Amino acid sequence: MKRLAYIIIILISYTSLSHSKEINCASRNVNVIDADTIKLCDIKIRLNGISAAERGHKTYKSCKNTVEKIISEFDAISCKLTGDMTYDRHVGICAVSKKGKTEDLQQKIIENGCARDCKRYSKGKYKIFETEASRELPLPSYCK
Repeated sequence: MKRLAYIIIILISYTSLSHSKEINCASRNVNVIDADTIKLCDIKIRLNGISAAERGHKTYKSCKNTVEKIISEFDAISCKLTGDMTYDRHVGICAVSKKGKTEDLQQKIIENGCARDCKRYSKGKYKIFETEASRELPLPSYCK
């Protein structure tokens, strides 16, 4: 009976991690994997609602560097997990903050020309922030 109780506690803990949990970290504890994926306090997070070029694309390295720069300009980052997973990554909606000022990370990435709106997941929220540079990026069919 105790074993069953432990299993239930573990399952509840796992479920609460993946559903609507908010993770807050200092910006120095963020590792940028690419322009739409970060590792926040050792948790891989796919940024919800945007799509960036993959490894091998001509903008991959420069956009990875741009996202690192954006994050470094802020003190903290917080991500609210949606409860979804893609591959080995949680999906999250993230914001960066400094001295009480908070900004949408996905929006900043698009405004810097490093991603496009992924309408399927954003409901078109980021489309108005696309730049000429971001519109030149490939848009996967699943985002349309």
